[in-house]
Amino acid sequence: MLAEPAARSGPRPHLWKVLLALSLALNLFFMVGALWIRIHAPAPLPSPEDRLQQMAGELNLNAEQKQDFAKYAQAMRERLQAMHSAIQPLIGDAWSEVGKPQADEAKVMQLFDQAAQERRGFVRDLTTTTLSFLATLTPEQRGKFVQLARQRPRPWSPPPDHDRSH
Repeated sequence: MLAEPAARSGPRPHLWKVLLALSLALNLFFMVGALWIRIHAPAPLPSPEDRLQQMAGELNLNAEQKQDFAKYAQAMRERLQAMHSAIQPLIGDAWSEVGKPQADEAKVMQLFDQAAQERRGFVRDLTTTTLSFLATLTPEQRGKFVQLARQRPRPWSPPPDHDRSH
């Protein structure tokens, strides 16, 4: 009977204490990590509409240019919507074909090529529309427009004003 308490005080009670401590530590690290991500989450990307409005504000447009910009923005919205409407079914059909057990590679390639060709045509049209609008701007405004248009926010990169010394 005296050997029984000695057997219980062996390595097992310490093992449970160690496992409990590890479990608590891992849970604490998980909760702190989740809180950190919540607090330091990247700002949501601006919508294309928000970006256009921001650009208009930074270009210092006169009244006539503001009207031209409104027409440009409307044309861009309509053309982008038309492009998505034309391309999405082709991409969807291509992926549906890819998902088949015996996918027809030629058909998949043809659908992706057709979607790329459609997109290229829309990009040409968008470029013509943009160049037409840019012709109404001063050289300084045009340079600023190009600079703003090239600033494409990426969800994985820090904001442009982020201090990199930290």
